[in-house]
Amino acid sequence: MRTYISILFFIFSSCQLHAQLNTDDLGSWGMLFNQTRFHNKWSLHSEVQFRSYEIQPNTEQLLLRGGLNYHHRPGILFTAGYGWITNYPNDEKILKHQVVDENRIWEQLILKNTSGRVYFEHRYRFEQRWITSASTTNYRNRLRYLLRMTIPLNHKEVKKNTLFVGFYNEVFINLTNTPFDRNRLYGALGYQVNTSTNIQLGYLLQTVGTKSKQYLQLGLTFNPDLRKEK
Repeated sequence: MRTYISILFFIFSSCQLHAQLNTDDLGSWGMLFNQTRFHNKWSLHSEVQFRSYEIQPNTEQLLLRGGLNYHHRPGILFTAGYGWITNYPNDEKILKHQVVDENRIWEQLILKNTSGRVYFEHRYRFEQRWITSASTTNYRNRLRYLLRMTIPLNHKEVKKNTLFVGFYNEVFINLTNTPFDRNRLYGALGYQVNTSTNIQLGYLLQTVGTKSKQYLQLGLTFNPDLRKEK
């Protein structure tokens, strides 16, 4: 039943976002993700994301995020961390003081399961955000829910030398009188190089309010396991 609900969720989100698409602009995201496992119960999370308004470098946002993971048991992961985000205006003539900086504390729960060849991931994230613009700081809370599906193509499971496709949809909810913040719909082709490394090339459609924008994404994931006994 969970599998059918997840598929319907993706179909509904795709149809809704396609109807809202009103721009041909194409941006780009470069992403590096890392999870370093050093204990049966603990690991470190880090990531860097460089986002551009256009395909060529034209900085829209720089995001740095880190956290500490607690592996409760297979398929259940808790994380708490900190993020630093800088947003740049899409106009070089705008004064530098209009750059928007954000300090963010975040907590999340990830649940994973499989159904046949399909890997499912449910991510629940809560964010506390301090947003500074022109020397003024505002505080906001936000909830995020992400549903991801990963399907191996040339093997029955994701392992070394596996080609796979991945999809996700994520909704962002503000804890204010206007709750909808944004929605992200994503699809990608990926390659699992070895047990710790994969690379993905994907397409993301982000809707903020009533406007949508498209991005090409290139992501590298590196998850080394430093435990002597695994």
